[in-house]
Amino acid sequence: MTATATADRTREFSAFLSTLDFEAIPARIVERAKDLVLDHLGVALHSADLPWSRIVRDYAGASGEIAESTVYGREHKVGRRAAALANGTAAHGVELDDTHNESFSHPGTVVIPAALAVAEPFQANGRDFLTAVVAGYEAQCRIGAAANAAMSRGFHPTAVAGVFGATTAAARLMRLTSQQIESAFGLAVSMASGVMQFAEDPESNMVKRLHGGLPSHNGIMAADLACAGFSGPRHALDGRYGFLRMFGDSKDAARLTRDLGAAWEIDQISVKLYACCRQFHAFMDAIRECRSESGITPEDIQTIEVIVTQVAIEDRMQYRPRSVMAAQYSLPYAVAATLLMDPQEPRSFSEEAMVRRDMIRLMDRVTARTDPALERFLPEKFPGGVRIQLRNGRFIECTLRDSVGTPERPIDRAGIVCKFRALLNGITNTEWQDRVLDAVFSLEKSDSVATLAALLRLVPKPTSP
Repeated sequence: MTATATADRTREFSAFLSTLDFEAIPARIVERAKDLVLDHLGVALHSADLPWSRIVRDYAGASGEIAESTVYGREHKVGRRAAALANGTAAHGVELDDTHNESFSHPGTVVIPAALAVAEPFQANGRDFLTAVVAGYEAQCRIGAAANAAMSRGFHPTAVAGVFGATTAAARLMRLTSQQIESAFGLAVSMASGVMQFAEDPESNMVKRLHGGLPSHNGIMAADLACAGFSGPRHALDGRYGFLRMFGDSKDAARLTRDLGAAWEIDQISVKLYACCRQFHAFMDAIRECRSESGITPEDIQTIEVIVTQVAIEDRMQYRPRSVMAAQYSLPYAVAATLLMDPQEPRSFSEEAMVRRDMIRLMDRVTARTDPALERFLPEKFPGGVRIQLRNGRFIECTLRDSVGTPERPIDRAGIVCKFRALLNGITNTEWQDRVLDAVFSLEKSDSVATLAALLRLVPKPTSP
């Protein structure tokens, strides 16, 4: 094919990613990257013993590859791709991994496992590791944002865009050239996959969890092959059959390179507090604000009307969810969990809670409608609100443009640490948590990521009282 001016954006983006220097990254981005690494580790370790995590961890342990990289909570190392597969799956295992609104994806769950899995065998220092993480976020978020029609076509954005984030992180640590990264993208575009069929069968499948691990695994494979001289096609992102055309509407290829080095995608990352669909978080916060200001109890409520965007209501009105994943994508369940339990506790979305009579009664009082006025905030924000009618006839209303944890209402480092400790309460002891905090927050001073990786292999049980 004849390349157009637009089709050179793949090369331009690859050149930026290959030459990004740690010193060129603003200090606030470096610090936020460390926050996101800690957030990722807390979520993944919390999820490490869930059924899907155990299955993939056991698979990784039996892979037979050279033992070179850490699987969180597993004493013995495995191959780099197997480690990324296991850790990415665990990180996506409980719906608490970080998000990027414009790309509708979860970058940390893909990029960080790939970066850590490659950093170990290549004996990378902390600065190189953090640079790879920042570059990976840039790649996944920009590419996913430029092809943000993927979800409407039935593709899962984390799975399809994530492979480029993982490829970039791995390529940086392997010191691939600009031409090699461009070639790796040419391989990665043929590995970009992940369909939304899991949402049509939420009662009996685990595949969504794999959508964190699989792109992390495949991205490392693309970088490995490119490093070995296996060539991929040019213009993989913006070519005639490139990623943007096949997975998006191909109208905004400029999004790939707009304000490179000036606007950083990590600034647009949201930290999740609730283990459910990100589109629900604003109305969940609105419910909590109504309750805090008025002192109402669930018994006071006659009906609850949720006001959301169209994308937040489609296929989300399950009144009798029959699996954890179904509950995490059920709007009525999210309302009931917010009012009857602590929605920041992941176990609020559980099979035991689903059958509680008070949960069922409250779910039956929930309705939802769309408000066209909210659509203008998408995709940069995910707005939502509620209108609660009390039994005494009074109405309480609240609408929020976005939820806590987003760029508009950010969580600081203290909040990240609080979430990390809450997720690991009962799983490991405080002394070990402190050591992980020290290792993560001093990464830029570390000569090797091996210290952090060693901590993650041996996770001690909490001390008995």
